[in-house]
Amino acid sequence: MGAPIPKGSLFSATRTQLTVSPPFPTISSQCRQFSLSSHRGALQQQRGMPQTISMKQPAQPSMKARGMNVSRSELPQDIGILPGTFIRPLWSGLPSIFTQPKERLHFEWLWLKSGFQNFFSLVFFSKFKGNAKPLLLKERRQIALKLHKQMYSAFADGDVKTLRKVCCTGLANDLARRISARPQGEKVTWSLEKYNRSPSTLFTGIRVMADRLTEIPELPNSSVRQVTVRITSRQSTGKVQKPKPGAKELMEQPAAKSRDCIEYIVIQKFQWMGEEDEWRIWGQTTATTVDDLSSPFFAMGLSLADRYEAMKESMGRR
Repeated sequence: MGAPIPKGSLFSATRTQLTVSPPFPTISSQCRQFSLSSHRGALQQQRGMPQTISMKQPAQPSMKARGMNVSRSELPQDIGILPGTFIRPLWSGLPSIFTQPKERLHFEWLWLKSGFQNFFSLVFFSKFKGNAKPLLLKERRQIALKLHKQMYSAFADGDVKTLRKVCCTGLANDLARRISARPQGEKVTWSLEKYNRSPSTLFTGIRVMADRLTEIPELPNSSVRQVTVRITSRQSTGKVQKPKPGAKELMEQPAAKSRDCIEYIVIQKFQWMGEEDEWRIWGQTTATTVDDLSSPFFAMGLSLADRYEAMKESMGRR
């Protein structure tokens, strides 16, 4: 669904699948949905069975009831990236104004509109609805950089406790499993050499691409805020084999590999029934592509109310 990550990134991801290149492991995140409709339909036709069977589903408790009956530690963290999040791609990833003028103008319009809407929602929910909260417009970049460093450092060091503190549950569990699967005596190294202060990050090394805050349906005084940042940096990774006990000579270790990375990191923060959670890393996503323009969240001709209802419906299914 998303555009490919530039060559050399530690991560490669789509909106529904998060993977990390070696030595960083494969990670599954967001919604895990599997479609069996075509295979199931073929079997039903062979057996003379109807392809559509209506079954009455048992009543499910509302989001409010579920939120009232569980502790904060049991509340979900992996709700996925908020539907309709627009992430402007790099200049090379934008449609050409000469060959795809309609799509290019649509991209520019979405960039302006989403920025205005996101800021308006952020101010409205933070200042005028419920208890007033700071917007953290300056702090959000530093929060993202701090979590980014903590996650990579903790994974390299095998520090599962820190991973569970700074990452959402799904991401932390996957990283923990990969740590436990490392060969005995192997140590992973990681270091951040520098931030690449390019025009794509306004010469800072990090740029906020989306900042969204929305209420959680059916739960009073509950919301989720997601900030997507683009980080351009040079990182080095490697693997070191610890010498075996009694070894006379140290084995020659491969040199760490250095690479330039462009990452779209998503951090999020929940408020449950008036109580705020900590900022955590949800994972990584990709920039919006031309194919994404067919989504109801980006399609032309839909009103803001239609898009809002679509987002509420999408969140209600998770």
